[in-house]
Amino acid sequence: MTQQNKKEKTLPAIEAKLARLEEIALERGIQVHYDRLEAAGLKLKGGICTVRGERHLFIDRRKSIAEKIGLLEDYLGGPPVSVSMEDAFHRTRHPRTGR
Repeated sequence: MTQQNKKEKTLPAIEAKLARLEEIALERGIQVHYDRLEAAGLKLKGGICTVRGERHLFIDRRKSIAEKIGLLEDYLGGPPVSVSMEDAFHRTRHPRTGR
């Protein structure tokens, strides 16, 4: 199976989960960007930052849907059990880096 065929065979449930996580991020004031994160031949990790008071999460578009879901869950404070997790998000420290 070619790489293109694999992309076309993504399960709708997984795509729906990614879309829901993107919605939750937007509800929390985080804009999600999928870009090719590479500069001068170096692959960049991506992450979350604040620009002019707005929060932006950058994810490499070449990552698999499962990796994108994992990153969104990490930055949103874990798997979204309910919208009440919104309160947990308002911590001042990032879950992975502690900053």
